[in-house]
Amino acid sequence: MKSLFLHISKKHLGLTLLLALVIAARTASSLIPPIILGRIVDALAGTGSSSALPGGGLVLAGTMYFALLALSRLLEALQEAAITIWGEKMTHGIRSAMAGKLGRLPMTYFTEHDSGTVSSLFVNDVDTLEDLFSSGVISMAADLASIAGILVVIAGRSRGLFLMLLAALPLLWLFTLHVQKRTLAAQLDQRRAVADLNSQIPETLTRLLPVRLFHASPYMEDRYRQACRRSFSASERTNFYDSVYSPVILLCQAVLTALMMIFAAQSGALRSFFGISAGTAVTCIAYIGQVFTPLADIGMEIQNIQSAMAGARRISDFLGEPEKEGGPAAADSCCSAPAVCIRQMTFAYPGQAPVFSNFSLDLKEGERLLITGRTGAGKSTLFKLILGLYPPDQGQILLLGQEACTVAEKDRRRLFGCVEQNFTLIPGDIFEQISMGDERVSEQEAWDALETAGLADTVRALPGGLHAPCTSESLSHGQFQLLSIARAIVLDPRLLLLDEMSSGLDAATEKALLAALNKAARGRTVLSISHRASAALGAGRTLHLQ
Repeated sequence: MKSLFLHISKKHLGLTLLLALVIAARTASSLIPPIILGRIVDALAGTGSSSALPGGGLVLAGTMYFALLALSRLLEALQEAAITIWGEKMTHGIRSAMAGKLGRLPMTYFTEHDSGTVSSLFVNDVDTLEDLFSSGVISMAADLASIAGILVVIAGRSRGLFLMLLAALPLLWLFTLHVQKRTLAAQLDQRRAVADLNSQIPETLTRLLPVRLFHASPYMEDRYRQACRRSFSASERTNFYDSVYSPVILLCQAVLTALMMIFAAQSGALRSFFGISAGTAVTCIAYIGQVFTPLADIGMEIQNIQSAMAGARRISDFLGEPEKEGGPAAADSCCSAPAVCIRQMTFAYPGQAPVFSNFSLDLKEGERLLITGRTGAGKSTLFKLILGLYPPDQGQILLLGQEACTVAEKDRRRLFGCVEQNFTLIPGDIFEQISMGDERVSEQEAWDALETAGLADTVRALPGGLHAPCTSESLSHGQFQLLSIARAIVLDPRLLLLDEMSSGLDAATEKALLAALNKAARGRTVLSISHRASAALGAGRTLHLQ
């Protein structure tokens, strides 16, 4: 995570340097007006000389005072803008890195982590990181710079007040650390509860029918209620520390101001030690406000930082997840090997009984295999293993001599194509549905694939043809299945996998679909778990899974 931050900061080095310069300028500009104000008060009270005023006159000194105040506010606004822009650049870089990581994760990650948890990483946790940059660590650095500058100036104006601040600030810092620790624990608990809530909502929606059939609504409600209570409890603890911190800081500000004035009003050594004139008193009171206002702000910033740190830990764990391996060899280099070779393969989903145990299979190039078996026997799981989506727990799965899980991304679509049970629509036009963003796919190859799938005339009739916008209403259910065939064969794969065909097709549509499958299967090794497709493709071997 640190290396990612450094990489993004270097990428936007100019903006980072500008931000540092603006913070320094704003800090310096905020220190000068109280000094000028103090000298103006001393001059008006008759305890100071007009020659000590900037420019030597009250009018010019007053003009400079208001001009510097305006400059300080302008620089403060510029600082906030620079912090916001810098924070957006950082979060954009982090989201981009996470999106790239998502494409390199093995399928096992998605079986072990529900969709709600993954989406929470990209939305909630990255949003908290944006708070870290916009109103967290950078703002805290600016506030600490202001406090340091004020202490330096106060040390030269009033030794007594400086020592009082030195005594008070460590105590306040210990209090801040206590709040920080408690807030972090509450934020972590809240993040876990929110992730649980995010996963329960889609889980309930996708399982709504069995929930109602088996009268499991009270059980699901109780699970959701418990997660809500955990989230509410953690949020309440966070709000408590947030509400306590700022009043404590403001109370300390009032106490220190009162003590300074009481000691300065005394005669003799105390008055000399505090060095208070009318102008100095005004200057010091202004500085005390400037010291404690950033400290009060730090309370809010600590909350943002702790919330962000909880999210940063989860993002760091995500970025540290092991990635799927990619083999360097190209698919065409293993033309003499069997199309599919499975040796003593064992596989089980986490926490479940093995789906396959010491399973073996050989399939020669050009051969056709129908896979049968009851629901849950492992037909779809075998497809996923052959496609390299899951690594086997033991044994080997070789496709044309290559480990299925280590086939390079660029070689996959030339090695195998899969006709899914239902077409997965992506945002884009017809061409993008076929190419899936693969720059190697040309428009001519897309048209050839549509011709093979028997969908070319339908696409030509659409406004825009190949580049017609594609939505769920653009084609019928059967036409989308034909489009799935075109997507699978567009880069001429040597291995074709046919998932179970959906029911509900009329006779004419089913006939057209089977004809397209028969045409697409020519010259390829075919694995099918569809009885209708297998019958249309002709004789072949049958593998029955128990």
